[in-house]
Amino acid sequence: MKLSAGQVCRFYGIWFPLLRFVNRERRLVKDSLLSGTGVDPNDAIVVRDVLWADNDLLEKFIKINPENLSAEDLEIARTWRWRVEGSFFVTKHLKKYSVFVSSESSDGGDSKIYGVHGLNTSLEDTLLFGVPCMLKTVLIPFEGKITYDSLLISYPISLGRNISESLNRDYQDARKRGAIIEVLERAELALVR
Repeated sequence: MKLSAGQVCRFYGIWFPLLRFVNRERRLVKDSLLSGTGVDPNDAIVVRDVLWADNDLLEKFIKINPENLSAEDLEIARTWRWRVEGSFFVTKHLKKYSVFVSSESSDGGDSKIYGVHGLNTSLEDTLLFGVPCMLKTVLIPFEGKITYDSLLISYPISLGRNISESLNRDYQDARKRGAIIEVLERAELALVR
């Protein structure tokens, strides 16, 4: 339910250069605060929000490749165009992944259900609250899986029984139909935007 150590290393080997690039482009926070280990999440959120608000920044990073990433790593960064931003209910932690339910559907229909992998630790160990809980994050594709951009904002709210039961029904229905989204691809982006 989390990425392997090698995948985590690769993820951050792409993510931190991207954040540093955006910060240099927009001068948002002190550069030293984005130097790798010990990054202040509040600074990272500021830079991340600017990044995801402007798709041209990601494209420029890929084109310029300021930290000489491999072609394979740049291709991973390119897939981040297919991200899903929003608020989600985390309803279950399974062996395979944690279950995220979009808090609102994009087309007025059923909520989207995602299978999301943690980074260094499982999401079960990362989240301070039990499930179900609500959080805000950005889901991104990574090596054939869905993870998140390393930044979560959790809401300390308690969900009532009716909401919890409704979320569970949505999950069970999606599971039976084989509709749990485990990979973000270009076609999926059209569905969730």
